[in-house]
Amino acid sequence: MRAMDWMDVRSMVRSEEGRDSAGDRLKPEPGLLDGLNEPQREACRHVGGPLLILAGPGSGKTRVITHRIVHLITEGGVRPDEILALTFTNKAANEMRQRVERLLPGVRGIWVSTFHAMCARILRREIEVLDGFTRDFSIYDTSDRNALLKKVIRDVGLDLTKFRPAMVGGWISDRKNRDFKGTSALEDLTGPPGFDEEMLGRVQTKYEDAMRAANALDFDDLLIKSLVVFDEHPGVRDVYARRFRQVMVDEYQDTNRVQYLLTRHLASGHGNLAVVGDPDQSIYAWRGADIRNILAFEEDFGAPKVIKLEQNYRSKGNILKAASAVIANNSARKAKSLWTDAGDGERIAVIECGDENDEAREIAYQIQGWKAHGGRLSDVAVFYRANFMQRAIETALHLAKVPYQVVGGVEFYARREIRDLLGYLKLVVNPSDDVAFSRVVNVPARGIGETSLGRLASWAEDQGCPMLAACRSAEALAAIRGRAKKGLAAFGELVERLAPIRDIDASVAIDLALEEMDRDRWLRAMDDGTGIEDREANVDELRSHAAEFDRLNPEGKLRGFLQDIALVSEVDGLDEELDKAALMTLHAAKGLEFQLVIIAGVEEELLPHARSLAESGASGSTWDALEEERRLFYVGMTRAGERLVITHAGTRHFFGDQRWTRPSRFLDEIPPELIEGQAADGDEEDVLGVYEPSASAIQLAVGDRVEHDHFGPGRVEQLQGSGVNARALVRFTHHGTKQLLLQYANLRLVGGAV
Repeated sequence: MRAMDWMDVRSMVRSEEGRDSAGDRLKPEPGLLDGLNEPQREACRHVGGPLLILAGPGSGKTRVITHRIVHLITEGGVRPDEILALTFTNKAANEMRQRVERLLPGVRGIWVSTFHAMCARILRREIEVLDGFTRDFSIYDTSDRNALLKKVIRDVGLDLTKFRPAMVGGWISDRKNRDFKGTSALEDLTGPPGFDEEMLGRVQTKYEDAMRAANALDFDDLLIKSLVVFDEHPGVRDVYARRFRQVMVDEYQDTNRVQYLLTRHLASGHGNLAVVGDPDQSIYAWRGADIRNILAFEEDFGAPKVIKLEQNYRSKGNILKAASAVIANNSARKAKSLWTDAGDGERIAVIECGDENDEAREIAYQIQGWKAHGGRLSDVAVFYRANFMQRAIETALHLAKVPYQVVGGVEFYARREIRDLLGYLKLVVNPSDDVAFSRVVNVPARGIGETSLGRLASWAEDQGCPMLAACRSAEALAAIRGRAKKGLAAFGELVERLAPIRDIDASVAIDLALEEMDRDRWLRAMDDGTGIEDREANVDELRSHAAEFDRLNPEGKLRGFLQDIALVSEVDGLDEELDKAALMTLHAAKGLEFQLVIIAGVEEELLPHARSLAESGASGSTWDALEEERRLFYVGMTRAGERLVITHAGTRHFFGDQRWTRPSRFLDEIPPELIEGQAADGDEEDVLGVYEPSASAIQLAVGDRVEHDHFGPGRVEQLQGSGVNARALVRFTHHGTKQLLLQYANLRLVGGAV
């Protein structure tokens, strides 16, 4: 254990406070709380003791958090550097930070970040109290983790087709989070382990050893190592607990056990903990979120102030009524009464389709109609429960010429040229990072084959040193011949020349690294016949991003930049400036809002997912799995502002097999009077083509002659459906047969039937 000079630590913290404690000189805009409703104002005025804010969807919780921060500084006697605000995505943290700065120009020193970013920041200072790590540690993303696990699985002698790195990584993540000192027992690992679990345990041990040798942390480690520091070194914990007099946690229902314990540590000195959340939006149990953290907040933190934010500023009344009716069927919740003064709006569209291709075409029709009525595509989102559903939807949108973007996360950072460049930078900052070394040692090509690399790795493992150090050793290189030997030696020299860039601005560091790498040669080597323009543009984009990081974070340097991009989340991939419809899973939709939302595949075994149905009745916790599926549907519904469309198919292909499907049980929980095309008693309305919000809707009969703004004259050949489902098959004189949704077609009668 490293000896720690606590006076130095406290001095460091006080020094930061001295620079950032200008709160008493800052003035907010006049009437800070005037635009808030009464529960929002009450939450902002609360200063001392625990606070639970139950915030329904669209109820302005981010506004409350940011206004409360400013109120604490200007009226509550709290310095900016004494405030810690935690959330779950970079997007949410950045928005929160920007709102505070707009409300209180010139404010500095507030810690507004994700849990992972906060822990990385703390560990950059404190990790050396733990054996085996230094402050220059690398942060391994999922791809890095899987690359290391692939090697470890091979070393243990296991079959990679059975023990897939992604699967093994998920198992290790789950075990690390629940097998941590102070967390609950491993309920699903009781009794003697089977062969697979025994082998997985061996892989985990070697993986942890390799991570320590590489001076690297994965995402789980950022949280867990921070908790170890706080648990085993209370002096360190006390420094941060005393510094942060006010701790706020957004999306508290999404916290896992480790985040819960971290929060307790940070609020231990004063009890001024404010959490904001909604049990009805807890949808991440599969990655460790524990809904009990928010359900039991009153018991855990002793008679907190409880404030409910129930006025919704996003959705029309019928959407809220439908969503509230669905979620009321859950038992693990805290009751709320959502309301809006924006009017009822349209009823919910529930559309039955033939198969997934028919469903995808229907989705394209809906989006085209929205666009035809003046709607922006950037206000449209299509949600689905499983990624495989994306293919049919993409195909239909492509054929319909509907621009779209898939919100799937970190595609930019997964591109080869970006991973190569980042690999160089990571290795320079952390010379022990063997994953980064293996990625870039032969980039550009240096004649280093797998055999030579294997010999180097074996020597390094025997000597207990990183591979980069090995390629600078004459003894290690003695067993390697020819071009590979020269290539390894040259690579070692190159990284050594780059060593000074670890302490300079990220953009300058990238420029120098590209120069040493011979940028043009490196990019040309990746040319697959399609040119290198896109790869050049991607490298330039990374450099521009680094320059912006330098501007906003002058103290961050290269280390801070690498840390920042290592923590990119899925939702951060949404580009709201593009006028394109967004496609994403329901899980990725959390925290977003759109005017038109289409939820596809609302069927049994999809939503609720077959996994939750299979679990029901198997144990005491199985009903929770079904309730989480209902919460997921509720989250999707409440992303919609103006219009909500729900689709389901009669048949669907699952992994090559066509299956008959049944509508989801959740659809039966929506009151019939809230659904287009249904009367209050559940009977379908029998008026074809009626669409309430459209003044141009008409009643049609087969044989009617009609006129369309784009397709011109035609004749109605078939009518089907009712209400929002009403469609007409029209044979146009010059454009052939088209199927049109009557609510959007704006057809005009031009004569009698023919």
